[in-house]
Amino acid sequence: MYPRSVIIALFLVLLSVFLYHCANPVTPVGGPKDITPPQVLECLPPNYSTLFSSPDIHITFDEFLALKSSGSEIFISPPLPEKPDFKLRGKTVVVDFADTLSPNTTYIISFGKSVSDITEGNVIDGFRYVFSTGTYIDSLMISGEVINAFDDKPVPNVYAELYSNSVDTLPFDSLPYLVLPSYITQTNEQGKFKFQNLKNDAYKLVVLDDKSGDFIYNMPSEKIAFADSLILPCRDRSPVPDSTSNDSVQPASDTLFPVSITLRMFEEIDSTQDIQRSELVMNNLFTIIFKYPPRNPLITRLYQDTLQEWCMTEYSSKMDTVLLFTTIEVPDTLVLEVRDGSSFLDTLTIAPTREIKDKRGKKTEEGVPEQLTVVWKPVGILNYPKKLLTGVLSYPVSEYDFSGILLISGGDTLKPVVEFKDPLLRRFVVTTTWKEATSYKLLIPDSAFISYNGLSHDTVFHSFQTINPRDVGNLTISLDITGRPDTYVVQLISDKGTMVEEKTMNESGQIKFAFIAPGKYTIKAILDSNQNQRWDTGNYLKKIQPEEVFFFPKTVEIRGNWDVEEEWRL
Repeated sequence: MYPRSVIIALFLVLLSVFLYHCANPVTPVGGPKDITPPQVLECLPPNYSTLFSSPDIHITFDEFLALKSSGSEIFISPPLPEKPDFKLRGKTVVVDFADTLSPNTTYIISFGKSVSDITEGNVIDGFRYVFSTGTYIDSLMISGEVINAFDDKPVPNVYAELYSNSVDTLPFDSLPYLVLPSYITQTNEQGKFKFQNLKNDAYKLVVLDDKSGDFIYNMPSEKIAFADSLILPCRDRSPVPDSTSNDSVQPASDTLFPVSITLRMFEEIDSTQDIQRSELVMNNLFTIIFKYPPRNPLITRLYQDTLQEWCMTEYSSKMDTVLLFTTIEVPDTLVLEVRDGSSFLDTLTIAPTREIKDKRGKKTEEGVPEQLTVVWKPVGILNYPKKLLTGVLSYPVSEYDFSGILLISGGDTLKPVVEFKDPLLRRFVVTTTWKEATSYKLLIPDSAFISYNGLSHDTVFHSFQTINPRDVGNLTISLDITGRPDTYVVQLISDKGTMVEEKTMNESGQIKFAFIAPGKYTIKAILDSNQNQRWDTGNYLKKIQPEEVFFFPKTVEIRGNWDVEEEWRL
């Protein structure tokens, strides 16, 4: 028998040890992370039921769920005027039908990636519940893939839609604009899609990047792809599940996407011309930027009291921007009417001068640029076999003197050839017999150029270096188009996606890209159907597909002082 005091002391020690462990819990050691998606235990009525007449469906899983019931996640084919109500009750998804189902019709509810477990978020991908209000389940199929028309990359998570040929109350081509499709499915991560349980009919097939979630082609930014002709479904050879078995609720073919048709997705050009922006860039210079190059631009000054020409006009290389240099004294504002052919676009009110600030935000005197400036192209390294040394003046000039312009290289002073290359006298090129891998300094004496509005400049120095041919490479492609004769634009594209150079070919032969900077390149060929030397998108109503593109099957690596030769058969 221990004394009472000892028993009390021992109890207090044990109590303190217990409290210490309670206050300092350790991370429990568990099993491996759950990566298994929920499994279907039971469907009531069973999946793939016929003579379906139930007002609702109960789909029970083996664990508690999270459910995304938005239109982009769950959809039913054929669509119902009023979407069913999807509810979650613990481990069970309940589907309540708000509309009466059509007789003798096979319906497919596609759950996409809407169902996941509540703990780890594991998604049951591609689950479908299929039933028929008639005596049999339709069993035909259509499959295919969707690629981006511009770069041939697969397009995931867009909606493939079928329209039945039995619709005769509307023009067939207008159906995607006006009515819901007969069947809907979604492309997977590889851009592939598969319609199952189709009835025997001819279908119009389109694919939409549906921004509004209504499965209708009704927004300018929505991309589209379409088949040129009606599509006939074929027999689906996938195993037919047993509707009475709880462990066979999903057809085995859901993970198989045989490609029977390839569709090229594109975004149509909004053909409505518009002015994107107009602004004063510098004193006596303002720009008008069009949505796309105008066919026949007409810019008229309103309320003028003289017939004298009031501006000089210059267009950008893409022909979508016009530069207007005012040449006469104008009032506080210019009012311009802008047309493209017979189409009126806008009336612009622009101030001919503005307050200009330097880099520190301080006002320059009277807002007038102090000097005529020049921008050089290229800057730094001159790849002289391919590029000309070009200077672009901030304003057209009315007076110039090339006699004092010099090139200095080491101890040598050279007299280069200088020429203007545009009618406004704003762009000039400098040429000489260049030496490779040599440093140069171009000297332009002060006031060699005087702009039409009286601006001049101080002495200009421009330093640069010519390229060493041993630092660049050459690529020769032997292109064979005998299998698909046409006109092609062949482009050399850098690993940053920039188009470096392009050449046009209309017969088999060699394409040479010379003096190329080292790097990895992609070779792209555009089938230039209309021979306008660029890629053109499609037009759904005009039944014009986007121009096809082809990519050389491997990346080409260019190294310095190397010649690379490749063969390509289109």
